[in-house]
Order: sequence, then C-alpha cells, then structure tokens
Amino acid sequence: MTAQRPVSPFSFASPASASGKAWLVTFSDLICLLLTFFVMLYAMSEPDPARYKALAAGVPGADPAQVGEQRPEAAFSAASLDRGKAIELGYLGRVFESQMSANPELADMRIARIDGTLILSMPSDLLFAPGDAALSEGGRRVLFLMGGVAANIGNALDVVGHADASPAGARWPSNWELSLARAQAVANALREAGYLRDITVRGHGDGQSGGDVKAEARRVDLVVREHGGGS
Repeated sequence: MTAQRPVSPFSFASPASASGKAWLVTFSDLICLLLTFFVMLYAMSEPDPARYKALAAGVPGADPAQVGEQRPEAAFSAASLDRGKAIELGYLGRVFESQMSANPELADMRIARIDGTLILSMPSDLLFAPGDAALSEGGRRVLFLMGGVAANIGNALDVVGHADASPAGARWPSNWELSLARAQAVANALREAGYLRDITVRGHGDGQSGGDVKAEARRVDLVVREHGGGS
C-alpha cells in the first residue's frame, strides 16, 4: 500500500483553478470604480457642519469648535474649481455664497438662479460713487473678492449695468451710457482678476430696473451661464 503524500498549504494552484478565479480581477476593478464614483458624489455635496463637527470630536487632538467652523468654507473655495471648464451652477452658487458669508463687504449682494443662469446682483452704491463709473476703493475690494472665484471658472459671463429713473448727471447723456460704463468697469476688473474668457457687457437704462425701489434698480449684475465662454 502506497502512502499518500500530504498536501502542503503553500502549494500553488493549478493553471485551471487560477483561470477559474480570473473574474475576481474584473469584480475588484468594478468595486474600485463604484467607490471612486461615490467619493466624487460626496465631494460635490454640501457639507453638513453639524455632522462634520461630530466627526471631528472623535479625532484625537482635534478642536471640534475650530474645525467645525472652518471646514465647510474650505470645501467651497476657488482653489477647488477648474478654470478650464464650465462649473455646475448649483455648486458654483454655493462657492459664491461661502464668499458672501465670509466677507462683510459682500453682505449686500444678492444671488439668484433664473432661466438657467446664476445672477449675482451688486448694488451700484457698493461699487461706485453717485453719478460715477470709476470703481471706488470699496468697489475694488468687492470685485477683488468676487474675481477670486470668477478667475477660476470657464463659464460664460455677462456683466449687465442697471440704472434708475434719476437724472444721470451732466457727464452722461443718459442713464444707459452710465449703466454701460459701470458694467464695462466691472468687466475690466474681472479681467484684471484673471478671468481669461470673453465677457459680454450690456447696459440698461431705467426701463429695465427690475424693481420699484431705486436702490434695487441701481445695480450691476454678474450673469454666469451654464455653458463655457469663448476665449
């Protein structure tokens, strides 16, 4: 009687058995792709400060109060944008909102989604002296902050000046010329901030004020479109 040789636990599988498990490679690749997809979805979502703060509390050495305040703003920064591509307007709106909440100079601005565009309305009093189309120091500061975001997107931009029914002053033949000159000044500031694409500039007189209140009528709108801009 011939004794059977014990099977070593370190013996290699036969080629036939190895080929039978080749599907594991494809399955592993699929799982990695799904994991990457869900990580990207989470990265594009709006962070919940309360949940993040609770998570930070479990990290040794972390300051939950400090981290909880800073992390959501850091998630929506201009550095996370791709200046070569048109950014999704919902995400881009949250980036601008984070800038507005973090900077008191932007507190009077308004943001809205209208007809597939993102519109940021800046009161003229925030940017210009009465009857003037040259940016004030405060206006330059405002556009420096907004330009930090605009310079990092590939979306098409329109700058639209609006005026009220008040006389434009001796320097301007009409409110249309004043609103157009103000829109041009804002567009120039955005180009200086680094926006590399063409900007469409328009001016409206008191016929398209968009509101009954003069303070609302005197404004410059930054209109961000879903598609990319020309270079």
